[in-house]
Amino acid sequence: MNMLRNTLAVLLGLLVALAIITFSLMINSYWIPYDYRGVPIEAWRSVVKTAKEEFFVALLISSGVASLLGGVVCALIVKRAKKAYAMFIGFILLLTAIANVLIFKGFPTWYILSSFFVFFPSSWLGAQIVESLQKKSNKEKKKL
Repeated sequence: MNMLRNTLAVLLGLLVALAIITFSLMINSYWIPYDYRGVPIEAWRSVVKTAKEEFFVALLISSGVASLLGGVVCALIVKRAKKAYAMFIGFILLLTAIANVLIFKGFPTWYILSSFFVFFPSSWLGAQIVESLQKKSNKEKKKL
């Protein structure tokens, strides 16, 4: 039962993270046009090749926020090793980002290097927030 719960926690954390990243990039129709009729991979390839610096800044920020919230969701569900499972989400997101960089040429070097320092700390921080809130809640319950 615990393994099923932990697997569900990781999947939900990833789903939340990927939804946030996707939604945050689709907000600006200049970056990703809504009326694109071709294959989404080709659309992404053209976006990466022609994107300006602010697109990659937004992508990095949304990835950090998504990793943090994915870590929060995961840590809320698992019972033990909250930080480990949250960092596993950061690891999967990092692998996805690395694959993205390798498949689609055009990412700036600063983005590639920065992504290594965004996913793990953000997901760890999400689990740390949950643990701190739960400890605080437990202390308040013991006082009553």
